[in-house]
Amino acid sequence: MSSTHRPTPLTSRLAPGAASLSRRRCPRSTATSANPNNRSGAVAMAGFARYGVKEDNPDGTFMETYGLNLGGGNIGRESIVFGADATLLAFEVERPMGIVFEDVNGECVAVEIIEGSNAFAAGVMVGDVLRMTSAVAVGKSTVEVGKLQVEPSLGMRKKGANRRALFVADRRPFDAVMDAVVSNAEDVDGTVSPTVALLLERRS
Repeated sequence: MSSTHRPTPLTSRLAPGAASLSRRRCPRSTATSANPNNRSGAVAMAGFARYGVKEDNPDGTFMETYGLNLGGGNIGRESIVFGADATLLAFEVERPMGIVFEDVNGECVAVEIIEGSNAFAAGVMVGDVLRMTSAVAVGKSTVEVGKLQVEPSLGMRKKGANRRALFVADRRPFDAVMDAVVSNAEDVDGTVSPTVALLLERRS
């Protein structure tokens, strides 16, 4: 994975002074997409599942809870606030992916989709904001889920075993978000997942 610094072609969408941003290229991909228009009930969405119902806020934003099956009967869940004009999309994208992300005003935004990649074919679009991703955490360390630091079991710490995790991108450093995405290439119990689960927000 490489990192370059050059003016982004999306200056019309950026605040003044934000034209030059760090770029991190994520690998090419194949993908399957979920139905972004289905928002009611408990719905499985390409790796993610929604729990409960949408809660509307007075300012027009809304909150929904999403979870990811981490294996062994464990479900990682997190409640996230979305903008009033948001459409939510979930993808399970085969590695390597064809998405270029940049830090745009503190958010991890897709600024380029490699033409011909499966991410392109699946419908990931420029401007999509990464809100959550699957990840792999090393057993010796803690994994941050939302605002909580989750400790691995003693056995995991002794073995240094990797485990699946849910990573929330909000208010996290850009490099940490990219590290979480790339970590999906690490093995868990001797098996490497061929896909990365992404929850994206698309704004109108």
